[in-house]
Amino acid sequence: MISPRTSTIWTGSNGIAKDAHIAKFFEQKIEKFTSLTQVVDGDVVVGWGNKANTKKACQFANEEQLPYLRLEDGFISYLAHPLDNSPRLSLIKDCSGIYYDAGSASDLENLCTDIDAWYDSDYEQRALALKAKLTQLGISKYNHLREALPDWLVQQADNSAILVVDQTQGDVSVTQGMGTSASFSQMIEEALAAHPEQKVIVKTHPDVIKGKKSGFVNIAACSDPRVHLLGDDCELKALLSKVERVYTVTSQLGFEALLYGLPVHCYGLPFYAGWGLTEDKQRCDRRTNTLTLAQLIAATLIKYPNYLDPETQESCEVEAVVDWLALQLEDQHQAVDTCYAFGFSLWKRAFIKPFIGRKAKRVVYIKNQQKLEALIQSDTNAAVLLWGKSRAKWAEQLKQYCPVWFMEDGFIRSVGLGADLRRPSCLVIDRQGMYYAPDGPSDVVEKLNNVSLSDTQSQRAKQLAETLVKRALSKYNVGQKHTAKPLLEKIGQLKRADKQRELILVPGQFEQDQSIASSRGKVKSNLALIKQVRQDYPDAFIMYKEHPDLYSGVRPGALGEQAAQQYADIYLADIDIVSVLMLCDRVCTITSLTGFEALLRGKKVTTYGSPFYAGWGLTDDAIVFAERTNKLSLEQLVYVTLVSYPSYVDWTTGKLTSPERVIRLLSEERAQYEQQGKAGLQLSSSWLSRFSRKVRYFYEAWKV
Repeated sequence: MISPRTSTIWTGSNGIAKDAHIAKFFEQKIEKFTSLTQVVDGDVVVGWGNKANTKKACQFANEEQLPYLRLEDGFISYLAHPLDNSPRLSLIKDCSGIYYDAGSASDLENLCTDIDAWYDSDYEQRALALKAKLTQLGISKYNHLREALPDWLVQQADNSAILVVDQTQGDVSVTQGMGTSASFSQMIEEALAAHPEQKVIVKTHPDVIKGKKSGFVNIAACSDPRVHLLGDDCELKALLSKVERVYTVTSQLGFEALLYGLPVHCYGLPFYAGWGLTEDKQRCDRRTNTLTLAQLIAATLIKYPNYLDPETQESCEVEAVVDWLALQLEDQHQAVDTCYAFGFSLWKRAFIKPFIGRKAKRVVYIKNQQKLEALIQSDTNAAVLLWGKSRAKWAEQLKQYCPVWFMEDGFIRSVGLGADLRRPSCLVIDRQGMYYAPDGPSDVVEKLNNVSLSDTQSQRAKQLAETLVKRALSKYNVGQKHTAKPLLEKIGQLKRADKQRELILVPGQFEQDQSIASSRGKVKSNLALIKQVRQDYPDAFIMYKEHPDLYSGVRPGALGEQAAQQYADIYLADIDIVSVLMLCDRVCTITSLTGFEALLRGKKVTTYGSPFYAGWGLTDDAIVFAERTNKLSLEQLVYVTLVSYPSYVDWTTGKLTSPERVIRLLSEERAQYEQQGKAGLQLSSSWLSRFSRKVRYFYEAWKV
């Protein structure tokens, strides 16, 4: 017996049928119909907007009595420009019409007309929060890296300019939005007449700037010296900060101007006109409601489009897309033209560019010190990127000419060691110094001294800490669990046998690590650390845990069992650090991140060096930190060090991401490795395994 066919999305367009990314917005498969196509219940027909080439699809839907959906990009739709092959973030599926066609109703218009049927206080809160984030970051439909304002506009001291928006010839939103070529001429004439003392800026569409299309406005006919053509693809937020009001026919820029609180004059009937929020030259008899801006935002951005999570490729709400865009765009307003990355190995070059994100428009790798010094003296908008703080004195000289940024591994790094060429998912880029170097200022100390969290941020930090503990994650997530079970049971028995005796974990470190070299403390070696801990806690049961870089042989300098047991009761090597953390009462360390991980688990911590988490009232410290003036809660420490200070990259997309996403990905990766280990597969750090990883990372970096 043949099982019934599942429903299908039919289209007359080769482009839609072959677009794998559009297919992700549908549960059913998309196929192009033919004269032999047989339909079943549940089938749907789609076409792109109201283009002329959709007539066959409309006819097919009518003949087969199937629902017809008009597809279009949403209003927040791309990280870059679609001409640059940027994946689509939102898609409109309209079963009534399409938003830009004022000649008939659309799902969006119906949402606005029936606003009382669905709009409530939750939608209002979401809409207002969305408006705040969009305007704070300048998020738009296209979010490619735009140019700074031209000098003639920067020099304008106030927001007195009048913005007139051009659009592209052939744009159906103009013709179907009741606009004509005459509308644009009328718009400029009336803008000049109504504002005789003000500068009038004519903004062309990005597609015109890219040379792909032509605009409506005849600039040659604008003889008034107050008319200025803005041919640059400028940042939206910066542009609107110079504007008093906006004149448009049907451009989405008019809607975005409303978000920024600007008066908008409409010469056509765009989707946002006719609701009492704009000054309209035309009337739509169907639009009788008077809306608040929050109601229009809720209908236009929350209810109407469909959104796709750019990381999971699953359906999501608009807030997930905006939060992801916020991560990508966060630093673009302070971006330098060039970031000169000095002295980076080919291995590091394979992964650092995604972490730079939009801090710089381009990254240039350079090895010659003299050449770099010459370049930055002539480059007026550049920064230098260094790994770590080993060139601190030279960095101070470079700061005479440009900013210097310092990069290092972050705190939730990878499954495997950096020295074993495991690519990091977390790095920090500090614009002042480095978190482990107490001899100068750093972004992390400044942030911690000034941190103030909202209730939402505090809750996020608490949940992050709980998730890290629950998933048993640490910086490197290495060490065998199953082979260490007898040893862990023995430690547990010792603890139960004498509950009064404190169980102390002393994590070893690579003694040439810069965090130890720059530490203010007197303790500078692993042996000196164990000796000091035994002196300070003579009755404690002390466990010394060798650093994974050292016991694995990736780096030299392992202390070894014989030396460690001069002062420690037990020596630990290839064992999962989290398993031991759960058993101990206290961690004693010079600067190890294990101390921070212990705080997350409610353990006592004693520091003998100057780690970033010391001096804030959460640890017992051998050193006084006069510059660390704040007394922190654990949530404040967690939020700064895991959310606001580091950068994270999702290597499935090559884009910046959140710590929560990295935690999920590393948990999954570690589970896969553990499963392979149980299956008898060797997770070795051989030359061949490192080389194969390096080749793969280079290839992926080249694709990005």
